[in-house]
Amino acid sequence: MTFRVPARAPLSAVLLACVIASVSGCSEDAATRVDLDVLVAQQESFDGRRVTTAGVLREFDDPHHVWIEDEALHRVELRPSAAFAGRAGEAVEVTGRFSFAADRGRRIEVDLDPPP
Repeated sequence: MTFRVPARAPLSAVLLACVIASVSGCSEDAATRVDLDVLVAQQESFDGRRVTTAGVLREFDDPHHVWIEDEALHRVELRPSAAFAGRAGEAVEVTGRFSFAADRGRRIEVDLDPPP
């Protein structure tokens, strides 16, 4: 996206153009805040997108895996599971890349080090 500012533009116009340019560059991969029930109901439309969602951590040992769920038992697996080991029962909010496949279910690859 290109922004042109006239040579004699006031400083506020230049600053506004800079803010718009920086925000538009960052928003392409911005996370969408979504409740688990919506994420589950519209899983195909969120496939491949970054999301932020919340729920209660649950854990199973054999094989080890971790997921979040809401009161209605809408569930999404979290990866890497080791990052959440031993925290079952905690209410958490996570951000990461959501994916869905019929043969493996719903999953979020959690951002462990959020981008600046």
